Amino acid sequence: MSTQLPALDNTNSRPPKEQYVVANLDYERRENTDDEIDLRELFLVIRRRKGTILLITVLVFIVALFVTLRIQPTYKATTTIQIDSEESGKFLDFEGITGDSGNREFFQTQYELLKSRILATRVIKDLGLEPELESQHEEQTSSPIMATFTNFQKDLKDLATWGQQDRIEYPLGVFSEEQKFLTNLSIAPVKKSKIVAISYTSKDPQFATDAANAVAHNFIAMTRQRKEDAGEHAREFLNDKVRIAQKDLADAEKKLNDYAEENAILLTHGERSASFESEQVAALNLALAKAKVEQTAARSQLNKLQRSGAIEAVEKNPNIQKYKSQITALNSDYERLSSTYKDSYPTMRSLKRKIRRLERALQSEINHIRKNTEQAYQNRYQAAKQTYTALSAQLAQQKGSLQKQRGDSIQYGKLLRDIETMRQVYQSLFLRSTEIEVASGATDSNIAIVDKATLPYAPQKPNVKLNLALGAVLGMFMGIVAAFLLEFLDDRVKSSDELKRILGLPLLGLTPAAKGKDPIVHSLTTAEQPKSALAEAFRSLRTNLLFSSVDGTPKVLALTSAMPSEGKSSSCINLATAFAQAGNKVLLVDADMRKPTVHTRLKLDNSQGLSSYLTGQSDIEEVIQTTLIDNVSAITAGPSSPNPSELLSSKYLEIITHLAPEQFDLVILDCPPVMGLADAAVLANKANATILVSAFGQTSKRAIQDAHERLKQARANVIGVVFSKVKSGSSYGYSNGYYADYSYGEKK
Repeated sequence: MSTQLPALDNTNSRPPKEQYVVANLDYERRENTDDEIDLRELFLVIRRRKGTILLITVLVFIVALFVTLRIQPTYKATTTIQIDSEESGKFLDFEGITGDSGNREFFQTQYELLKSRILATRVIKDLGLEPELESQHEEQTSSPIMATFTNFQKDLKDLATWGQQDRIEYPLGVFSEEQKFLTNLSIAPVKKSKIVAISYTSKDPQFATDAANAVAHNFIAMTRQRKEDAGEHAREFLNDKVRIAQKDLADAEKKLNDYAEENAILLTHGERSASFESEQVAALNLALAKAKVEQTAARSQLNKLQRSGAIEAVEKNPNIQKYKSQITALNSDYERLSSTYKDSYPTMRSLKRKIRRLERALQSEINHIRKNTEQAYQNRYQAAKQTYTALSAQLAQQKGSLQKQRGDSIQYGKLLRDIETMRQVYQSLFLRSTEIEVASGATDSNIAIVDKATLPYAPQKPNVKLNLALGAVLGMFMGIVAAFLLEFLDDRVKSSDELKRILGLPLLGLTPAAKGKDPIVHSLTTAEQPKSALAEAFRSLRTNLLFSSVDGTPKVLALTSAMPSEGKSSSCINLATAFAQAGNKVLLVDADMRKPTVHTRLKLDNSQGLSSYLTGQSDIEEVIQTTLIDNVSAITAGPSSPNPSELLSSKYLEIITHLAPEQFDLVILDCPPVMGLADAAVLANKANATILVSAFGQTSKRAIQDAHERLKQARANVIGVVFSKVKSGSSYGYSNGYYADYSYGEKK
C-alpha cells in the first residue's frame, strides 16, 4: 500500500521558475572550508584505492625480501674502553704536559683520535692488512655494478665537458688504505659515562674481532707515546728557557752593580738615604719659614719707626728725660720770675738762653737717637733678608739633591725589581723542569680496555626483520602516494560532497547502482520491487522534490545529464513510478529523439510519438500511451527525425507542458545529454525545473561543470542534482551503506 502525498497544485498558470530555486546552505558553508584539509576525504581515498596500495605494498615487500636475501652478511665486533680525564694518571699536580682534560672538548678530541688516519696506519701495520685491504678494494671496483656506475659517471663527465678542449685536468689523490680501513670503523660513546664502544664491521668475523681489539691496543699505545713525546718536548723547551732565564738574571745583576757604582749608591736600599734627605729639606723649610717671619717683622718695625719718628725710643732715652726735666725746671723758673722781672732783665735773658741751649741739645739728642734706632732696625731687616735668601738657596740645592737621590733610587729599585722578577722566573722554570723530569718518567695511561671484542655469533647485516618492516612501510607509503596521485589524475566525480562542491547545487537524491546490467529491470525496480533500496531512494527523491519550493513539486520536470549512459532514462521511469505510487497522475515524455529508450524499457509502440505530434502528423491524444505502471502515461520519442532541435523548438511542445496540471499532476521530460547537443537546453528552458543526473565515477568534473553552465545560459531552472549508480556501502557515495543495511520486514 503506497503512501498518498498531498495533492498537487492544479492552477492553470505555471508558477515562475524562480520559485523552485533551492538554497544550498551546506554548500555555502563548505565554500568557506575549501582550503582546509578534510581527513575524512583522505581516508576515503585510501579506502577506495586500497587495492592499489596493497598491490604496491606487496611488490615492494617482495623486492625488499629478495634484495635482503642477496646481501652478503657482515659481522660486527665491538671493544669497549674507558677514557678517564688525564688528571687521574698524574703523579704531580701540574699542567705541564696534559692540560685541562675534564671538559667536553677533551673527550671529543679522543673520539676524533680514534678515527684518525695515524691510528689506522698503526693498526694496519700491526695486523699486516695491506694485501687484504687492496684485495677488498679490487673486489668492490671490479663488481659489475661499480663498473657500470664508473663507466656511466665517465660518460656523463665526457658529455658535460664536451667542447671544452682547453679544460685543465688536475691530478687527484687516491683512496688510501687508511680511509678504506676507517670506512668500516665506528666509534660510539656511551651517554653519561666514560665508556666508548669501538666497533669494526667486516665480512670475516675473525678479522672484525682482531681489528676492533687492535684499534683499542694501538690507541692506548699511541696515547702513551704522545705523552712521552710531549714530555720530552716540554723538557727541552723548559731547559732552553732555564738557560735563557739564568743568563738574563746574571746580566741584570751586573747592570745593577754598574749603576750603583756610577751613581755612588752605597745603600742596598735607597729608602734610608731618601729619608735623611727629606728630613734636611723639612728642617730647611722650617728655618726658611722662621726667617721669613723675622724678615717680615723687621720690615714692619722699620716702617712703623719711619712713620712714628721713633717716639718710643726717644721717650725712653734717659738723656732725653734729663734734658726735658732741665728745660721744664728752667721754664718754671722763667714763669716764676716773669711776674717780678721783665724779659729784658739780665736774669730773665740768662734763663732764656739756657732754655734755648737745652732745647737745641734736646733736639740734637732726639735726632741722634732716631738715626741710631732707624739704623739698627734697618740692619736687623737686612740681616733677616740675607738669612732668608741664604736659606732659600740652600733649600733649592737640597731639593735638587733630593730629587736626584729619588731618581737614582727609583732606577735602582726598578733594577732590583727586575732582578727579583727574573730570579722568580728562573726558580719557577727550574722547578717546573724538575717536576716534568720526574713526571714524564712516571706517566700512567688514563685509558683502559673494559671488554675485548669476541667472535660475533650472528651477522650484523642484513637485518632481515628490519629490512622487511622497512620494505612494508616503504611499500605502503609508495602505495598511498600512488593512490593519491591516481586520485589527483582521476577527474571523475566520486562522491556526493564533491558533486555538490563543484556545481554549487543541492543534492536532491542518491540512487544506488543496480546489481544486474539489464536496463529494463533497473527501470522497473521501483514498480516491481517497492521495498528495494532503489525504490526507497526514489521515494526519498520524490519527498525532496515535494519540499523543493513553497508551491510543492514542479509541474514540468526535466531530467538531463552531461554525458550519455548516466542513468537518466532509468531515473525518469523510477521517479515517475514513485510519484504514481503516491496517487499522482504522471506523464513521461521521451524527449531524447536521437537515442530513445523509454518505449523499449516500458514495452511501448514507437511507431508514433513525440516527433509525430511535433510535426503535426498525430494529435496529442494519439501519442499518449498507457503503461504497465499504474497512473503513469508515456509519450515515446516516435520515428527518428533529422532535425530534433527544430522540432523541440515548436510551439506544440508547450501544449504538452500545459497538460500539467490540466490532465496530469506531473510531466517528466526525459531529455538527451547536454554536451554536444542543443536539445537539452531547449527542453530545460521550457520546463519549470531541471534536475541534472550524474553517475558516480563516470563523468569528468569538467563535463559536469560545462553542462551546468550551458543549462544556466539557456535560462534553465536547475534545482539540484541526482547522484546515480552509487555502489552500496561505497566510499564514493554514502559510506554507511544506509540503503543496503536498512530494509522492510524482519531480518532473517
